[in-house]
Amino acid sequence: MRIALVDTAPKQVVDPVSLLKLGAWRRGCGDDCELFHNTLPPPGVFDEIWLTTCFSFDMPHALGMVREAKKRAARVWVGGISASLFPRVFQSEGVDVHVGLLPEAEACAPDYSLLGKAPEYSITHTTRGCVRKCKFCMVSKLEPKFSRRESWENDIHPESRRIRFYDNNWLAKSVKALKKDADIIAQLCKRGILSVDFNQGLDCRLLTDEKLNAIKRIPIKPVRFAFDNMEEDGHYQSAVTRMADAGFGMFTTYVLFNFNDTPADLWYRLRASAELSEMTGATVESFPMRYAPIDVACVKRLYSGPHWPGGKAKLLTRITGIINRSGLLNLKNVEEFEYWFGQSADEFERLLRYPKLTTLLKRKKGQARWLHPKWLHVREGILNQTGEGGSIPTPALHLGGDK
Repeated sequence: MRIALVDTAPKQVVDPVSLLKLGAWRRGCGDDCELFHNTLPPPGVFDEIWLTTCFSFDMPHALGMVREAKKRAARVWVGGISASLFPRVFQSEGVDVHVGLLPEAEACAPDYSLLGKAPEYSITHTTRGCVRKCKFCMVSKLEPKFSRRESWENDIHPESRRIRFYDNNWLAKSVKALKKDADIIAQLCKRGILSVDFNQGLDCRLLTDEKLNAIKRIPIKPVRFAFDNMEEDGHYQSAVTRMADAGFGMFTTYVLFNFNDTPADLWYRLRASAELSEMTGATVESFPMRYAPIDVACVKRLYSGPHWPGGKAKLLTRITGIINRSGLLNLKNVEEFEYWFGQSADEFERLLRYPKLTTLLKRKKGQARWLHPKWLHVREGILNQTGEGGSIPTPALHLGGDK
């Protein structure tokens, strides 16, 4: 049997590990499989088309591909995140739907040959599920049981130099299990692995001194934490500080907003990363993630949380504008953060409501270039020509200074 494995994601951000596992399983059964990214094979070439789905806001696109796939193969089978969360939506299209993980495929290592080239990184899970039941997260619905996955090292491609772990909560393991993983990773590093990435983030509340000692020899880059709510305040700062002291130099922090938080909470949590960059000397980046309900197909992504008023997500659009203009991922210290987000939570909230915010951000963007190291020689040149009293553009740091 010929099977087309189709990734319906409009943009290919990561390799579709679920399809690589499905391909390994079916090839082991004697089937002929081929991988497609956001495209379908010609009619009549494949006996079956299997499609994987991802985010709910991409559902219209996925449904369009499902409808077209029905014209091109005798059987269409759909799985993945959206299909598991909203199976009836896809079943109404008259196709087969699989909910959750498929045990036969889960037991297989990814078949990277489906990519047509050596992978940039290997993908694996050492666990499935999560010990947390966060209301904003879909993991408890998709993988309700936290369990260890043995022999995960078999998923590693011999030519890859990086490993991307998709564990939802790796630090929920025991110290003994973490030490075992660390030993395996150390052996893989001897074979050529340069860095590992726990892409879903580590739980800062579960980082004990014992666990830190177990994993500090692993080349994790970047170290990903989450500062999703104020309950993690203190835990987050402690985790970053201790890992920086242990020699880790690059951090990325997922920051959820638009759930039960306030704009003031978001300002505080974003500023915490800038403070940690300044205090530790490490690079601590923030990665804001806007919440949308997972129990509805929030296609247009217009949901506003209880503390984010404004009609049609107005405040949310404005915070996105500030993030995009500021280059938040590259802010190195508190001064740069406050230049864009205000010196206080109150100033940040006033900024979000400022009628001419777009004009202000464009103006700040132009002025901010003078703060960048690459413009140092230009500033020095002007000083040499004009003396200390020369006119050099300076940033208006506060909202009150921009009319």
